[in-house]
Amino acid sequence: MSNDVTDGAQADDKADALPLTTLGLIGAVARAMTEHQAAVIAPKLHAPKDLLVAEFLERKQSDLIVEVGGEEIGRYKVNLSRDRFEIDDEAAFDAYAEDKGEYDVLIVRKPSFEKTVLQHAQRDPKTGAIFDSRSGEVIPGLKFVPGGKPTGTVTWTWKTFKRQPVGKATLIAALRSGELDEVLRETPELLQRAQPGTRD
Repeated sequence: MSNDVTDGAQADDKADALPLTTLGLIGAVARAMTEHQAAVIAPKLHAPKDLLVAEFLERKQSDLIVEVGGEEIGRYKVNLSRDRFEIDDEAAFDAYAEDKGEYDVLIVRKPSFEKTVLQHAQRDPKTGAIFDSRSGEVIPGLKFVPGGKPTGTVTWTWKTFKRQPVGKATLIAALRSGELDEVLRETPELLQRAQPGTRD
């Protein structure tokens, strides 16, 4: 891994020595592979998303640890919404913004005012009233939206050690050895023989 930069520089030197027609062919192959990846392989990146989100809604399972040969290589995590404030009554909040002189010439709220007010909004746990934490003034037209709901997306994180993606290296090794061939039989486009560079 430490030779990646050096290897890349050597590859560039070799590429410079190739004829233009050969470089054109290499570019076309790379383009075809990139388009193939976008069309066929990229959709598989978040294959567990829908089922993992459903598991979270039913059982509150937010992580899926992925292992190869009993060794963790990474994990998917359900992304959750955060608590936030949002405009509930446009007219009331517009009147509030106008009273504060925070209207643009087009008679719309200044986006910077809205952003600042939402950042400083707090909620009184007893009364439910929403107020400005800087002044204590009640802010009309806002509502509190609790977070903790799935956003519909998941995040992948490689298992790392000393900031290196060791999980990725473990997965590539398993692909090269054929260990995952049986698992990937239903998705032949992901088998090592279909992936340039996965078998030396």
